[in-house]
Amino acid sequence: MQPPDITRVFKGARNEFEVEIVFAAFEAGQSPKEGHSYDEIIVVTEGTIELERSDQQEITAHSKFETIFLPKSTVHQITVKKAPAKLVIIHPERNEQL
Repeated sequence: MQPPDITRVFKGARNEFEVEIVFAAFEAGQSPKEGHSYDEIIVVTEGTIELERSDQQEITAHSKFETIFLPKSTVHQITVKKAPAKLVIIHPERNEQL
């Protein structure tokens, strides 16, 4: 399976603001199951994804122009259901040295 294309932009003196632009060309692609020490905002700009998250029992589907907020420490996994999928992922206060 081909991994998605990911472009990252970091801003701030300590790279504390990060934006990821993700393009997944194939269905069934999956992110790692992970949580972060910072909040995450996901904006779906094309396609459909399914989101599994530790603070909800049900897996939810999200499509074009939906915005999802994931509080820090929420373990989550994204699966592409309708490709191509394009996501903008924002970490407004990453506060980590990279």
